[in-house]
Amino acid sequence: MDTWNYTAYAPHAFANNGAFQRVEGYEDLNPAKGKPKATTLSGLKVVDDLTFTVTLKGAFSPYPTTLSYLGVAALSAETLKDPDQFKHKPIGYGAYQLDGGWKAGQPVRLMRNKDYAGKDAPQADHITFRFFSNPETAYNEFLAGNVDYVAVPSSKIDSYKTDAPGKWSQAKAAAGINYLNLPVTLKPYTDTRVRRALSLALDRDSLAKLKPGNFPATSFTAPSVDGHRENTCSDCRLDVARAKKLLREAGGFPGKLRLFFASDNPGEQVYAEALGNMWRQKLGLKIQYVGKPGAEIGPLANAGKLDGIRIMGWGHDYPALEDYLTPMFASYGDVNTGRYRDAKVDRMLGEANTQVDQAQATRDYQAIEDRIAEQMPVLPLSHSRDVYLHAEGVEPLNAPFANVDPVRSTFAD
Repeated sequence: MDTWNYTAYAPHAFANNGAFQRVEGYEDLNPAKGKPKATTLSGLKVVDDLTFTVTLKGAFSPYPTTLSYLGVAALSAETLKDPDQFKHKPIGYGAYQLDGGWKAGQPVRLMRNKDYAGKDAPQADHITFRFFSNPETAYNEFLAGNVDYVAVPSSKIDSYKTDAPGKWSQAKAAAGINYLNLPVTLKPYTDTRVRRALSLALDRDSLAKLKPGNFPATSFTAPSVDGHRENTCSDCRLDVARAKKLLREAGGFPGKLRLFFASDNPGEQVYAEALGNMWRQKLGLKIQYVGKPGAEIGPLANAGKLDGIRIMGWGHDYPALEDYLTPMFASYGDVNTGRYRDAKVDRMLGEANTQVDQAQATRDYQAIEDRIAEQMPVLPLSHSRDVYLHAEGVEPLNAPFANVDPVRSTFAD
C-alpha cells in the first residue's frame, strides 16, 4: 500500500502514477492546480499485515485484471526512501538479484536469489544481460557462441532457421498489435475516406513476411485477449480499386505523405520503404521517409509534433480488451498520439467500464471496436509471435498468454 500511495503522489512524478487514477482520493494527490491536499489515497484501507482493500471512484469491470500489471507491484521500504539509488541498485523479491551495482551501458549481471520462495525458480546460477545497439550484432554474437539467447531481427527472417537449426522458439502468444498511427487532426488525414484508402492499398500478407513471426491483423485488438474477434476491420484487406475510388472521392492526397520510422532499427527502414512503395505504386502517392532514432520519435509524437504517419506497436499492460481500446482510442489514451477524438467512444467506454456482468462488458467493448472500425483512426498491420534463438539445452518458458520468457527457462542437465 505504501508503494501505491508513493506512486500516486503527483510531486514524486512516477511514470505509473496513472495506474491509480481510478482509486478514491486520487485527485487529492493530483490536483489540476496547486499543491496536493493529501499524501495517501483515501480509497486504500489496511485490513491486516497481508491485506488491504481498494475503493474505486466508480465501477470499473476490468479492475481485478489490472492488478496483474507490473506497474502496481510493491517496492521495498528501502526503495521508497531513496528511489534514485534504487535505479542502480534495485531491490526485488524475484528469482534473481543484482550481482553488484548497475552502470548505464554496461552488462547487467544477476545471481540466483537464495531466498526466493516461488516454485518456479530457474536453474541458472547467474545470468548476464548484454546490450547491443544493433540487433544484427547480437544475432551474430549468438551464432559465434558468445550469447545464449537473442531475439531474431527482421533482417534475418529468411535465414534464422538455417543459421540456427533446432535452436529457435516462437512465442505461442500474440499479445500485441503493430499499426500505423495517423495524425487525424491534420489534413488530409481528417477525411475517413483517405484513411480507409491508405489501409486498402496495403498488402498485409507481404508486409508480415518482413518481420519474424508476424501475421496480418484484421482487427484492433490482439488474439491473446478474451473477447478478441477476427475481421472486425473491413478495410484491413487489399482492394486497390476501392482504395483508388475512395481517394478520388476525397479529392486525392496533396503533397507528400511523410512516413516516420526508427532509423536505429535496420529492419524498420526496410519495413517503411515497403509501406511507401505500396502507396506509391498502387495510389500514385509521393512518399517522404523521415528517419529518426526511436528515442526521439516518441517524445515528438507525445507533443503532437509529428506531421505524418508513425509506425507503432502496442501490447497490453493487463490482458483485457479495454487495455487496447482506452490507451489507443480514448481521448485521454496514453498512446493516442494521433489526437483521435470521439465523444461517443469515450461515453461507450465509460458505460462498458461500469458493467458488472463480464459477458455484457465484453459485448460492450466489442461494440466500441465496431465504431472505431468505421472511422479507422489507425491502420492495423500485424500481430507477432516473436521468434528467439536459444543455445542448446536452453528451453525458454513459452506461455499462451505472454511472450517467451528468457529468464524462466529449463536448462538441460
